Amino acid sequence: MTRGIRGLACLLLASIWPVLGMAAAPMNSLRGRAVDDPHGLISDVRTQLDRSGSALSAAQERALLWGMGTAAINANDDAAFAEATLRLDGLASASNDAVATAAAGFLRSRHDITNGTGDGMGEALRAADKVLGNADPELVAWARFQLCDAYTLDEKPDRALPLCRQVKGDYQALGDEWGVADAENDEGLALATLNRVDEAAKAYESSRRHFMATGGARMAVSVGDNLSQMYLKQGRAREALQLSQTSLKQELADGRISDSIDSNTDIARAMAALGEHRQAYALMKATVAKARAAGMNGQLSDLLEVESNLAEQAGDLRQALADEREVVKFENATNTPALRAIEAELEQRYAAREKELRINDLERTNRDQNLELKTAQAEAARRDEMQRRQKLANLVVTIVAVGLVLFAGLLFMLLRGQRRHAAELRAQALCDPLTGIENRRAFQQRATALLASHRDMRDPLHVLMLIDFDHFKHINDTVGHQQGDRVLVLVTDYLRRAIGAAGHIARIGGEEFIVLCPKLGAEDGMRLAETLRAGVAALALPVELGVSQITISIGVALFDGERCHDVSSWMRAADTALYSAKSYGRDRVVASTLVS
Repeated sequence: MTRGIRGLACLLLASIWPVLGMAAAPMNSLRGRAVDDPHGLISDVRTQLDRSGSALSAAQERALLWGMGTAAINANDDAAFAEATLRLDGLASASNDAVATAAAGFLRSRHDITNGTGDGMGEALRAADKVLGNADPELVAWARFQLCDAYTLDEKPDRALPLCRQVKGDYQALGDEWGVADAENDEGLALATLNRVDEAAKAYESSRRHFMATGGARMAVSVGDNLSQMYLKQGRAREALQLSQTSLKQELADGRISDSIDSNTDIARAMAALGEHRQAYALMKATVAKARAAGMNGQLSDLLEVESNLAEQAGDLRQALADEREVVKFENATNTPALRAIEAELEQRYAAREKELRINDLERTNRDQNLELKTAQAEAARRDEMQRRQKLANLVVTIVAVGLVLFAGLLFMLLRGQRRHAAELRAQALCDPLTGIENRRAFQQRATALLASHRDMRDPLHVLMLIDFDHFKHINDTVGHQQGDRVLVLVTDYLRRAIGAAGHIARIGGEEFIVLCPKLGAEDGMRLAETLRAGVAALALPVELGVSQITISIGVALFDGERCHDVSSWMRAADTALYSAKSYGRDRVVASTLVS
């Protein structure tokens, strides 16, 4: 897993005490100490919370707990982390505080991603959704930065990069130099993951300059270890080694275990580049042991990759092979289809929420323009009356009236365009942009409406099919994502034709599709599913695609009103059947126990 912000994603609290004198306590009001002195900060926050009790406002308590949680992650203090998140949950419940809920979610997200446990990316998306649409631009910038950092940590640079640049613009608009430096560091991490080495180096160097300009010399040193990786790829091994050694010295003094492990890794890489292979290998073995002892499973996969390479360079091929096998085991354990489906659904929900906010903004603009239109029309009527009464000023009044009428017409055209644009956005929110079919949100609406409608008990049961492409990642890896997208479009066109009037197909994420067939019944449902499977397997693909055959696996479930009693339980039944189809060898149709 790519390193996150080297402690900078959790930056808070240069000093804890000024928060008490503030009417409001923005989440980023006090930065630095969570990195410089995490253990001291945790102790001070506990003391302050015990002393102040109910005298603290909800915003002040929230800022203190956020600082405590970020310091706990930096110091690998599980007890302090649990205390901070639980107290944030309590504050959220007692005060109905959405920001406290988001803060707890972002802390859990970073902890889970760093330690390789849970659904860290899903936590971040749910937390961001709590703050999206907030009127406070500082809170919105804070939440966007946490989401940018989560994407960066979770090795999703294509999603992280545009979001990090948006956050950088937010902080520039707020005049927040420290926030700009944070965002530039994450931008560098995303670029580094994409192997855009020179661009990443420039982002890190700019981040260091911004930190130095705000008095954050220690933060500049931390970013220096990220920069050292780019120097190493640019052939500047001695400069890279010096930067990482400087960072390590500071991190050990601050008690930042996770960051010190990263710096040791970079030092080992630099030593290997300078020909010191055995020393580098020995250092890396000690670093991996330290990460295991600290329970940092989220970093362990990357560390084992480095150890494997250094073991091979040092001639220990047995250890190199053992490390690679362990990496595969970690990746298989943390990259399950269920987690990918949850993350895809949350990402679509987050994007749809942003579109809804844009639609609301357009509708507010429409209302304002409608009022302006009515005002202009009233003014035109008043001018017309004045024209009748003031014959001597007839020419002037006529010119004014014509101008107002033209203005009213312009506003009317603009209003009509805005309404049309809002309607297009609503349609886009229900349509998959690649294949042109319905998306997950449209499916959810259609399925919910179907289950809410009256059904004659004599009618056949509703059928749900969950479809997943077999070995689709291999196609993307061999012929590229662009050709993979063409395959998706070709197969989708076939499925849509084959299903016809029997049901509705939607793309719910990646290469996963769902078919809703009202009143089709078990026998016809299984027959249609087998037709779709066989038809895709026999589909003739253009030679230039570089793909000879595509197969799909299908899970089928009936809505019986008992075990499948709502959309979620119905989808779970189909998902279980699909999982069985995959397990039994793929390219097959498997019915849930409700059908078989």
